[in-house]
Amino acid sequence: MSVSKNYLYNVLLIISNTIFPIITFPYISRVLMPEYLGKVYFVQGVVAYFLILSVLGAPNYGIKELSKAKGIGDWLEFKKIFTELFIMTILSSIGSLILLLGTVQLYGKFYQEKLIFYIFATQVLFECFHINHFFIVMENHKRRLIRSFTIRILSLGFLFYFIKTPNDYYLYALLLVIPEVLARVIDVISVRKYFYFKDLNFKRHTNSMFIIFLYIFTIGIYGSIDTTMLGIMINDIEVGLYTAAVKMYKMVLPVILTLGTVLSPRIIGAIKRKEKENIYKNMDVFIDYCFIVGVPATLLMMLLAREFTLLFSGKDFKGAIETMIIMSPCLGFLALGTFIGGQVMLPNDLEKDILIISIFGVFLNIGLNYFLIPAYLRNGAALATLITEVIVALIKIGKMKKLYVDYKILTKDRVLTVFVGVIISYSIYLKIGYIREFGNLITLLIIPILYGTIYFLILILLKNKRILSWLIFIKKRLHI
Repeated sequence: MSVSKNYLYNVLLIISNTIFPIITFPYISRVLMPEYLGKVYFVQGVVAYFLILSVLGAPNYGIKELSKAKGIGDWLEFKKIFTELFIMTILSSIGSLILLLGTVQLYGKFYQEKLIFYIFATQVLFECFHINHFFIVMENHKRRLIRSFTIRILSLGFLFYFIKTPNDYYLYALLLVIPEVLARVIDVISVRKYFYFKDLNFKRHTNSMFIIFLYIFTIGIYGSIDTTMLGIMINDIEVGLYTAAVKMYKMVLPVILTLGTVLSPRIIGAIKRKEKENIYKNMDVFIDYCFIVGVPATLLMMLLAREFTLLFSGKDFKGAIETMIIMSPCLGFLALGTFIGGQVMLPNDLEKDILIISIFGVFLNIGLNYFLIPAYLRNGAALATLITEVIVALIKIGKMKKLYVDYKILTKDRVLTVFVGVIISYSIYLKIGYIREFGNLITLLIIPILYGTIYFLILILLKNKRILSWLIFIKKRLHI
C-alpha cells in the first residue's frame, strides 16, 4: 500500500481518536471540575508506568524484528516472532497487574483512590493485547480505523448518558478504559491466524527487549512524572489544570507523528539494506513535514491558548492558559526527538545510546520538577517538561548527525518555514484583539484559516520544495 494511502488512514484514525476528547473534554471538564478531573488523570498518570511494564517494549521491538522477517519474505519466522512476543507480554501483564495492586494496598495516597486504580488495572491486564506493531508492519490501517471509530461512537453515547455529576468520576475512568480494552481484544481476534506455537525461542528477544523496555519506561517516567509529582507535592486541582493544558497539545502531536509511523517500515528496511539515498529521502519527508506542520501548529496553540482553554475546558480552567503557552513549543521538539529515536537510532541498533539519553532525560526532568513545582506549581511542571524535551531532542539530533554526517537538518526551506511562521504569528498577535471581540469560537475558526492561507501562500511564493511536490501530487490525483 502506498505511503499516501497509509498516511491517510493513519490521519483518519488519529482524527477519530482526537475527535472523541475534543467532543467529550468540554463536557467532562465542566461536570467534574479541576479537582475530580485531576483525581482521574493523577491515577491514569501513575498507571501509565505499569502499562509500559506490561508490554516490555514489545511494540517498538516488534516493529524492528517483524519488519526484518517481512522484508525477506520469511512468514514462518514472522509468525514465530509475533507469537513469542505475545506470550511474553501476557506474562509481563499479569506481573505488572500484581505489582500495581500491591502498590495500591501499600501506599496511602493511592489506596484513597483504590476504586479508580482498580478500574485502570483492567487496562493493565489487557495491555498484552497491544499489537499495533503488527498492523504498522503489515501496513494495515483501514480495519483499525473502522474498529476505532465504531468503539468511540458507542463510548461517546454512554459518556453523555451516565456522567452527570462530579461524583461520577469513577464512571468516567471506566469509560476511558473500556474502549481501549475492547479495541485490543478485537485486534487479537482479527489476527489469530498469525499465531504459531511450535519451536518458539523466547530467549533470543530478552536482551534487546530489556534495553528497549528500559528506554520506553524512562520515556514514560518523564511523560507522566509531572502529573504524579504535582499530585503528590501539591494537589488534585493543580493536576486537573495542568492536564487540561497538556491535553490540548497532545491532541495535535499524533497528527505529526503518524507520518513517522507510516514511514517506519520503509526507513528500517532502507537502513538494514544500507540504502543511504532512500534513508535520506524518507527522513526528508518526515522532517520537512515536521517543520511545515509543526511550526504553525505550535505558534497557533500559543496564540489561541486562551480560546482553546475557555472553549474546551471552561472558565474554571483559566489557570491552564499560561501552562498551555509554556508547553506548546514541546510539540516540534518531541515529534522530532521521537522520530529520530524510534525510526533512526533504534534501527541502527543504538538501543543503549537511546537508553542513556532517556535516563538522562528522566533525572533532568525529575530534578527540574522538584525545584520548579514548589515555586511555580503547574507552570513549573510545564517549564520542566519543555526544557527536558528541548535538550533530549538536541542530543538525539547530535547522535543522528554522527550516523549520517552529510545529512543536513536545517535546510534553507526549513529555516524559512520557522521565520515565516514567527513573522505571521507576531503580525496576527498585534491585531488579535479585534477578532476576539467576536467571541472564542469565531476567533478559533478565523485565526487558523487566516494564518494557514497566508502561511502556505508565502511558502509557495518562496518555492518550498516540499509544498510544491505536494501540489504536483494533488494535481495528478485530481487530474488537473
